[in-house]
Amino acid sequence: MSHPRLILFLSDVEGNLTALRQTLRRVCEEVGQPTPEVKWSQSASALSDAGWHVAEVQGAAGRKGKDALLEEHLDKVVQAISQDFRDRVLGLYADRDNSYARVCFSAPGRPSKALEGEFLDVLRQSAKWLEVETTVLARLLGNNPARNLLAAAVDFGEEMGKGTEKPAPPAEPDEDDRFVEAKLSEARELMQQYLSLQRK
Repeated sequence: MSHPRLILFLSDVEGNLTALRQTLRRVCEEVGQPTPEVKWSQSASALSDAGWHVAEVQGAAGRKGKDALLEEHLDKVVQAISQDFRDRVLGLYADRDNSYARVCFSAPGRPSKALEGEFLDVLRQSAKWLEVETTVLARLLGNNPARNLLAAAVDFGEEMGKGTEKPAPPAEPDEDDRFVEAKLSEARELMQQYLSLQRK
């Protein structure tokens, strides 16, 4: 089983963990929550290449009782960090076991955006805001369950429920089909005649 995780994506922050901790402490005091520990995460190079530094907030998520509420103030946390660092910030709370996630994205001078709901839906939207592939975030949150979810989503569609069956061959044309085909054929001939007259 995986535990819920609260992850922050900060744009172009050069390792200033002290400033990040100060902002978190201030917000936690405002909302009456204990200050969690935060550390830089070993993130995928695709996130680094896209200009994101990843910090994991530890002890803020998955606790019981009144201490398990920091994720409910995710918008305040993200807006405060964005304001203090004067840059884009995305906060992602992921509870994979319950297929639930919440994301908030904030940039200076712009209204923040938020989404909560199904884990995979939120993961896809987070990836769009971060401008990375969904699989990059899936790997960050743990390979197997996320990969299975993504594979299942890819398999959905016309083939859902059919396994590996080949699609049925098209039905034999009926009288209406033959009539339409004849009219189309006639129209093609007329168009060819018209075009050949235009060339002369």
